[in-house]
Amino acid sequence: MKDYALIIMKPDALKAELVENIIRRFIQSDYKIEMVGYKQVTSELILNHYAEVIEKLGDWFRDIVIKDFVGYGMIPVILSQEGENAIANARELTGATDPAAAAPGTIRGDFGKDSMEAANRENRSCHNLVHCSDSKKSFMAELKLWFDPEIARMFQMVE
Repeated sequence: MKDYALIIMKPDALKAELVENIIRRFIQSDYKIEMVGYKQVTSELILNHYAEVIEKLGDWFRDIVIKDFVGYGMIPVILSQEGENAIANARELTGATDPAAAAPGTIRGDFGKDSMEAANRENRSCHNLVHCSDSKKSFMAELKLWFDPEIARMFQMVE
């Protein structure tokens, strides 16, 4: 059985030219690339993407994501893996949200150069290279944001 995960390459991954290295890590971990997209980030897109976090953390976080993401390009990637744990496995490979706390051998642990502490001190988002959906529910919601509706419907039928 094929299971799916969604990762999104953030502007810092693009700026550091790490897209190929990150995708290679997933391929080496038995993932297949199902679809690659590209989005120029708008306020509407990023506010919808981070809606739950903004609700939890407040307006200061809303202001940060607008400042740090709007106008930049991001690359969403739909991945597949045999089995039932594609999302959990992708999150394990990605590593802790805080690159300073991410284990060696993870994407953030090996390529990350930032920390939550520095980001908070500088009033910006943490440069942690890649977003990874945390559940099937978020996978489906994020598909609708980051890909055309027909692509999202295609993967809804698979689920």
